[in-house]
Formats: sequence, C-alpha cells, structure tokens
Amino acid sequence: MTKLLEWVFGVSLIGIAWGLVTFDLLDLQLPPRYKEVAWPMPIYLLVVFGCYSLATVGYRVATFNDCEDAAQELQAQIKQAKDDLKKKGLKM
Repeated sequence: MTKLLEWVFGVSLIGIAWGLVTFDLLDLQLPPRYKEVAWPMPIYLLVVFGCYSLATVGYRVATFNDCEDAAQELQAQIKQAKDDLKKKGLKM
C-alpha cells in the first residue's frame, strides 16, 4: 500500500466517524456534548497536521547532512566549465 493510499484510508475513516457522530446518521442517541466536541474536530485536526508538518520540516532542515565531497566536485565542474568557455572566447 502506498503512502498516499494510507493517508486517504486514514482520512476516510476519520471523516466517516466524524460524519456519523456529527449528523447522528446511525441514530446512536449520543449526548449533545459529543456533537459539540466533534463539530470543530476537522479544524483541530488540520491545525495538528500543520504543526506536525512544520515540526517535521524543521527537524529535517536541522539534521540535513553537508555533502563536502559533492560540493568540491561541483566546484571543480564549475571551474572546468568556466575554463572551457574562456577557451571558446567567452569573456567573463
């Protein structure tokens, strides 16, 4: 199962449960307090998802590895390209 399908499945389950509780589709006779808590739940979940996403991106940026060898190789390729262009008559 791909990550997208996992997310779609999870969101669908939460959406179905939210719809059943909020609109009382199964006539469960739940106390009104449950509906009061369930009604703004999508907004709460959206905020929690945003916080999770921000924390994940922040963590990944903080732990990003430096690639010293790749940087040196790239600098060498840039120097080689500049030298090649100078040989062809381009002034920089």
